[in-house]
Amino acid sequence: MLRSKRMGLREGLLAEVTFTILATLHQDYGGGENFLHDIQGKIVIRNVDDETEEPAGEVRACLVQFSEAQAHGISSRVLGDGYSQEISIYWQELFDGDDFTVEIQNGWQTERTDLLIVGSVDTHPKFEISGIGLAALGRTIDLFSRSCDLVACFPEEMRNYSNQKPGSSLWKVQTVKSNVEKAIARLQGYCLKCGFRLLGQTGIYLLNPTHERPDLLLE
Repeated sequence: MLRSKRMGLREGLLAEVTFTILATLHQDYGGGENFLHDIQGKIVIRNVDDETEEPAGEVRACLVQFSEAQAHGISSRVLGDGYSQEISIYWQELFDGDDFTVEIQNGWQTERTDLLIVGSVDTHPKFEISGIGLAALGRTIDLFSRSCDLVACFPEEMRNYSNQKPGSSLWKVQTVKSNVEKAIARLQGYCLKCGFRLLGQTGIYLLNPTHERPDLLLE
């Protein structure tokens, strides 16, 4: 695994992320929403001396199971273009019918079509230089891209997301008020450091998680 030069936290502090993901336990797979899994990650800094915790950031992602949906009779068009404007952006740029475009298949060596979408990664300003945002992105990919040949991120989408849930999150408080452009640029930088490559002029960054990539976890 490649190493990535990064900062860290002072002694006695540990960074952790708690993920929440919703999935049905029922056999009825009639709706495409059963193959769209929102992933929310809450980043905290824990003081090992007094066991206190401090909120430090958030990660937002979505696992889109195109292959599994097709196995249950739901086309990529229905799943990609019928449930979410955000997902529709990726479907229109990445897919040709039920498969990734030839450009993507050749350029990123893809076989399967499941897609992990990284929506946003944001940290509290006091922790920005610590590397926890980059580490959280790497951990998200490690844990949720096992069935995927492609991880995608469209940083510009953060501008639209900023208007969806007023006042509901740390991301809203720290980013939306005055620093949307900084947050977008930061996420673009995270993508490049993580090994993503830009798809033409689309603004979408792509990564094949099965390929060798930098180790982003904190030391």
